[in-house]
Amino acid sequence: MIPGRCRGGVWAVVANVAVLASLVVGTQFLSRELGAGPASALTAPWSGDVILVASGLLFLGLAFLLPLHAGLLNLAIHAQFLAGFAAGSLVPQYLDLTPGGEASIALAIGAAAGAAVGIVVAWLKRRFAIHEILSGLLLGAAMVFVPRVAGMGPVAPSALTIGLGSLVGALPWAPGLKLPPNLVLAWGILLLALGLVLGFLAAHFLRASVKGFDLRAVGSNPLAAVAAGVDVDGMQTWMMALGGACAGLTGALQLWSLPAVALERWPFPLGFAGLAVVFLGAGSLRGVLLVALILAVWLNLPGSTDVLGSPEWGAAVAFLLVLPSLWIVPRLLPDQGAPRAIWRTGHRESL
Repeated sequence: MIPGRCRGGVWAVVANVAVLASLVVGTQFLSRELGAGPASALTAPWSGDVILVASGLLFLGLAFLLPLHAGLLNLAIHAQFLAGFAAGSLVPQYLDLTPGGEASIALAIGAAAGAAVGIVVAWLKRRFAIHEILSGLLLGAAMVFVPRVAGMGPVAPSALTIGLGSLVGALPWAPGLKLPPNLVLAWGILLLALGLVLGFLAAHFLRASVKGFDLRAVGSNPLAAVAAGVDVDGMQTWMMALGGACAGLTGALQLWSLPAVALERWPFPLGFAGLAVVFLGAGSLRGVLLVALILAVWLNLPGSTDVLGSPEWGAAVAFLLVLPSLWIVPRLLPDQGAPRAIWRTGHRESL
């Protein structure tokens, strides 16, 4: 599967647009009907800085999209996210550096922790033939308690509540970390640019290089790739590590928000947001970027936080976010066995 090429055709794109429109318009309408006041800090998933939110969603999308090219469904994304969250939390607790130094080291350590989890998933698949879906979900369940055991507390500011008009002075609610708002905004822009560069480089690599052709062969038909002499295990390990690094970096980025928000739901575990971004973006790099921006703006609307604070309507929002998987997944992986067994596709060999 090449970035930007989904076999769903125009109707899959139309269906995704309808889902996004229903999501944005429906939450605002429901908020007015409910007559809810401003959501509390613990129920609002994000609020404030659209740039920082969009960069996080973009990296979560890449965390799922990049291993997908190697034929892997990276459902360990939440475990990688939590690993980055827990590892990055050690920096402000045990190091006393400048705010920029703490931010960069925390993001690097978080990315390394996420990559390590990805390598573990790939090793389990290679050594014991444990499918990445099973190992990923089990690791995610096991990692849920790790950030709390690591002593996660309010060591970082609620950076995503910063108004773009007040970019002077330190954040009064986080004297420990001492991150000024202009630094947070600068890091948001830097991370968004880094995500764009990584995505476009990956797209160019897949389209215009020999290794990219080998990777597409691995994703399309691993047995044929083995017969052609391609190192399938090595390719899948590298892509899972790269996807894990993206998820781990996003987990460390959440240290700049309220920790309770990052560990709870929006309305499902935050690490799985990458799946929704990829499905709504139809597996396209441009689609993933556009959806990340749209969802970032949507999450900053007052009505969205009101509706997501309601368990009943939060479940309905979660259903809308995962609904595109029904018509996108079988078209993103038309040559794999698992989607064929679940959905009917137009890419079957005759008996």
